[in-house]
Amino acid sequence: MLVGLATGCLLATQPSVNGQLGRSVAHPMQASMISFASGAAIVFVICLAMGRFPPEFVRPAGQLPWWIWFGGAIGVVMVTTSLIFVPRVGSLPWFAAVMTGQTVGAVILDHYGWLGNPRAAASPMRLLGTALLIAGVLVIVAAQRQVDTTSGDPPPAEPTASDQATDR
Repeated sequence: MLVGLATGCLLATQPSVNGQLGRSVAHPMQASMISFASGAAIVFVICLAMGRFPPEFVRPAGQLPWWIWFGGAIGVVMVTTSLIFVPRVGSLPWFAAVMTGQTVGAVILDHYGWLGNPRAAASPMRLLGTALLIAGVLVIVAAQRQVDTTSGDPPPAEPTASDQATDR
């Protein structure tokens, strides 16, 4: 659990880091591409160093479920939406919503045993925990709105590279 907590703390920095990258390029998709390219390069080097390249399948790739190939695409959605929304709403509201969405999705996946997960009923305790996360998101959003209304208009977003290019 401590590794998960530490990983979560590190993960909380990713949208802010990518957000800064997004402000430094002409379009958020360019920042997403750079982010994934750097991650892929690191994984490639680690796999080479461990002697685990090229990938070896335990059964023919054609026999794997069709959905198994979409993990990277889901990552693109996460990184790209984070690039767009974290600079607008902040890290805490964004991650609270993402974490709650992940929990709701996980309850459903576990309940039905979808995508290779072992079945685990959506018990009253699991549903209560999920409801508390949803309530937490609502409190965080309400707190953010209170800050926004008491401090006046939110500060303007930092200019992007494309904004700076049009100012020249």
